[in-house]
Order: sequence, then C-alpha cells, then structure tokens
Amino acid sequence: MPGTPHRHRALAPDQGGWQATLRLGFARRRGRSLVVARQHEGPLRIQRAFHPEGDDVCHVYLLHPPAGIVAGDRLSVDLEVGADSHALVTTPGATRWYDARGRAEARLEQRSSVAAGACLEWLPQESIFFDGAAARQSTRFALDEGARLIAWEITGLGRPAAAEPYARGRLDLRLELEQGGRPRLLERQRTWAGRLPGLRGAAAIGQLVCTPSDDAMLESIRRRLEGFAHARFGVTRIDDLLVARALAHHCEPIALAWRAVWETLRPAALGRPASAPRIWRT
Repeated sequence: MPGTPHRHRALAPDQGGWQATLRLGFARRRGRSLVVARQHEGPLRIQRAFHPEGDDVCHVYLLHPPAGIVAGDRLSVDLEVGADSHALVTTPGATRWYDARGRAEARLEQRSSVAAGACLEWLPQESIFFDGAAARQSTRFALDEGARLIAWEITGLGRPAAAEPYARGRLDLRLELEQGGRPRLLERQRTWAGRLPGLRGAAAIGQLVCTPSDDAMLESIRRRLEGFAHARFGVTRIDDLLVARALAHHCEPIALAWRAVWETLRPAALGRPASAPRIWRT
C-alpha cells in the first residue's frame, strides 16, 4: 500500500447495494505507530487514530455503514501493518446484517497482512445476522514470520432476546490464517434455511486466535474460562497458535469471555498490559 496522503471518494448505492472499500496502512515512524495510508470509497471509514497507551500502539475504530449491511452490499477492508508497528482495531458497536428479502447476498471481505516484528489486535464487536440475512463474510490474516496477532470474531444468529431465531436465509463465514506463506488455520461455518449444523442449539459463535503462544498461556486461558458459566468453550494449541472457540445462546457471554481472555493473553503474547479501547466503556 503506497504511503500516499489520505483520500476518499463517496459512492452512492446502486440498485444492488453499497460498493465500499477501506484500505489502511500502519507503519512505525520516529518511534510511533501511525496510520500512514488511508483510502476509502463508500460508507466504510475510521474515526481518527488514538494513542491512549502512548506512541507504541495505534487504536483505530472501524465504522461500518450506519444503517447496517443489507442485500447486495459489497464491502472490503484491507489492512497492512508494517514492520515493528502495532495496531489495535475494533468497532464502536455491533455490525448488523439485515433480512435479504430474497435479494442478492451481502458480502464483506476483511484482509490483514502483518509484517515481521509487527502486531495486530483485531477485536471487533459482534456481528448480528437478522432472520433472513443472506451473507458471505471472509476474514483472512497473512502473517510474516515473527509477526504477532490476537484476533477474535463473535457471531450472533438471529435475535433470541426478541424471540426472533435465525430461521431463514443463508450464511457462509470463513476465518483463515497463514504465516510465512503456510496455512495455519481455516474455519468455515455454513448455514441455510435455519439449519445450524454443529451448533447444539446455540445462537452465538465465537472464535479467538493468538500467536505466539505457549503451554502456560493455554492453561491460564482454560482456568480463566472456568468462571464463565453461560457459554461452552474449547481451547487448544496448534504449534504456537492458540485457538479458542465458544458457543452460547447469545453474544454477551462470549464477548465478556473474550475480553477476559485478551486481558490474560496480551501481557504474555505481546508484552503489554491490557488497555481496553475507550469505546468499550460507552
């Protein structure tokens, strides 16, 4: 991604929905992690970058379309985290995917590349798929050797609190991670017409990954999760990649658990104390 001045171009939605992209480049300049390249088209953008922890870590809030994601939307987010820089990316609230009403599916592609010595924390709030949503979401991480990552995804199916289960529509959700050009993880969840295979009646799914990790971190996470009674968890390691998964009846127990896990992992994996984004407290 070229280190060009920030620029944007607003696109009106066509009959098929929004066509929107956001590209961000992070780099370490004069001892400070900064957004050095920014380009957006359509209703994908960020608020200004924050440095609540000082110069080392750049906090960014990703803004999806304010009215939610609807049928026919085509959205893409591309991040490049340059050598020795550190980016923490979150969202100010849940991302809502609405009923397609028989129209074209909505798509969101999220791609992040993390250079050697760099660190990415990808910590979005939950995605909620309303009954009838037809969606394809792909989240991909490409890490160089020596890059570090903590990332999670939280997915809500329907709105159980409003007695609105996910009974119609179709979803194709992918999470991929490679490092040094080698595949490390590929997870795919597909649902259609209310069929939710493998979820054991759950309406919320969570995945969390962390690299590097060790056995001590694995055991500390297992102990930390014992205190969360309203979700089912599984935690394992694949070489130095820690993978945690969760099932629950709604998103909140998973969100609370993942934040607790992050608080535990961050000092061990990234060498920094946990410093929660301010937006989580609003």
